[in-house]
Amino acid sequence: MNYRVLFLISFLILAVGLGGLFFIPSSNDADSAVTQGEQATTIKEDKEQKLITTAVLVRDVAKGTLLQAEDYTLSDLTVDVDSPLVEKDLKDWLDSSANHSLQGFLVSENLSKDSFLSKNNIISPDDAKFLLSTVDSEHEVAYRVYIKSPEAYLLDTVLAGSSVSVFAQQTAKGFDSADRNELIKIIDNLLVLYSKKFSDEEIKNSGSQGVIGYITVKADANQVQKIYAVAKESKLIILPTNTEASTINHRGMFIRKLRGQ
Repeated sequence: MNYRVLFLISFLILAVGLGGLFFIPSSNDADSAVTQGEQATTIKEDKEQKLITTAVLVRDVAKGTLLQAEDYTLSDLTVDVDSPLVEKDLKDWLDSSANHSLQGFLVSENLSKDSFLSKNNIISPDDAKFLLSTVDSEHEVAYRVYIKSPEAYLLDTVLAGSSVSVFAQQTAKGFDSADRNELIKIIDNLLVLYSKKFSDEEIKNSGSQGVIGYITVKADANQVQKIYAVAKESKLIILPTNTEASTINHRGMFIRKLRGQ
């Protein structure tokens, strides 16, 4: 009986020893596990990052609105390249705009306050779809008013989304027979869609003497007819709405002169 007990005890000791040899990890395995963990941490720390610029609305904005500077706030963020915020990055559009803003960009859907602006919900003025999306093709047109050097200030001060009035300038004779330049308002409250100032190279290649850019406004058929009804020798000038134009005593007579009657 004692021999049997000793045999069982010896067998159990042998089994435990063999189990320890096969199942206890070696120091090499432990070192390998630690090394792999360190490598994973290093890879995570070295993930590529990107500087982005996001725009968030500070108010509700309806579809068809031309953005103004006060409609949104800009933020520069550094994020991982696989961050969902990368889809909201507008840095390239902002860097290519003249005043580093989204002024005049078209909102293509109804957006609520705190929404991110993205290339999926706004349209750049440089996009071919921009003008087609801002006018009703059945009733409206995008009309260009070309700007010459003396009115260069308009390209710096008239912003997309603002309202302007169109005036006709022509020389008229007063009671003393002296020539006088007068302005007659033709159209009021036209929406500015876009303004462009030509580069030196564009001015050189255009061949148009003195033209340095243009301002595009939205006009309906009746408004365009009023513009074409003005005599060819008249000069069209646009000014911000509410700007007072000079008047003349014989207004009716002057309007007839403008129309070539």
